[in-house]
Amino acid sequence: MPPASHALRPAARGRGRVLATLGATFSLLLAVFSGVSAAEGDSPRPPVAPGGLVMPSDIEDVEHMCALLTACDKLPLPAGLVPRDFVGCTRALYAELASAAAVSFSLTLRDCGLKASSCTELRSCALRGARPDICAGRGKTGPVDMCDGDGRAITCTNERVTLVRDCPRGGEQCVVSEGRAACALGGCEKDAPAACSPSGTRVLECKKGKLLSLDCGAFGLRCTPSAEGPKCATQAASCNEGTTRCEGSTAVACWHGHEVRIDCGARGLACGAGMGALDAGGGRISSVGACAAVQVPSAGCDPASPPRCDGATLRWCSLGQPRGYLCKSVGLQKCVADDKGARCAP
Repeated sequence: MPPASHALRPAARGRGRVLATLGATFSLLLAVFSGVSAAEGDSPRPPVAPGGLVMPSDIEDVEHMCALLTACDKLPLPAGLVPRDFVGCTRALYAELASAAAVSFSLTLRDCGLKASSCTELRSCALRGARPDICAGRGKTGPVDMCDGDGRAITCTNERVTLVRDCPRGGEQCVVSEGRAACALGGCEKDAPAACSPSGTRVLECKKGKLLSLDCGAFGLRCTPSAEGPKCATQAASCNEGTTRCEGSTAVACWHGHEVRIDCGARGLACGAGMGALDAGGGRISSVGACAAVQVPSAGCDPASPPRCDGATLRWCSLGQPRGYLCKSVGLQKCVADDKGARCAP
């Protein structure tokens, strides 16, 4: 059961950005997955398959997600999670989903952003059942955390919901400690540093009588002990951080000491490591995460050219290929271009 008191306390600062590495403290472990609880979602698809295999997303799916993320207001997502212009968002997320970092990609963005077909659907999915007005009058001077009446962990900023973690969905309860709402498995007797659960699916820490939890299994990962503390990683072979290699069209990269395999060929891309021979035909090589694409001279557009609006269609250049995205395909009515870039709009 959630705690009886739902008193508000100031939230810790700086959680709006995705962290690149796991630290030894449990607070960093909780933040690494975009600040989104692994318990969220109606059976979200894990980012990584058994054996550490990542399948990059189609660029059409990423365009769909970014059209909504850059057009919809009042989304319950941390500020700065994604770029605010359509092209910047699409390029950044397309590359991230084709890299080893895809294993920690936000479950909310993966489960809601890739599936919603309107702003209403995206907001509803990301709220996880929380009331849209739960933050009315809260967070006026800075972020505050709370537990709602159904045990969800809520962050309020400027009177709107900016983060929801649905603790009960993962068999957990919401607790507020040191100004931060978190999902916990229950009580514990003695404070202890973070460690892997006996099942190997969670990172656990006993802190001030609460058993804090991070569910690696929801991401298709396992808890792995290391000298820096427990980490969520694949079950593939050990590796040295920063190393990459190619096995045909599959890029093999390292994430938290274990290999991640990115199937670049499944999306018509090449492996991005050791790709000197790819430009033999005079094409220009562009990186897409751990993968690569070859832009042939006759491809037809300059990737550096600014995007433009053609009625309700947003036209831009991706990897030397002209692309057009119809804003009305997700219920948005127009394309707008200003000093923030081009994007769809209601």
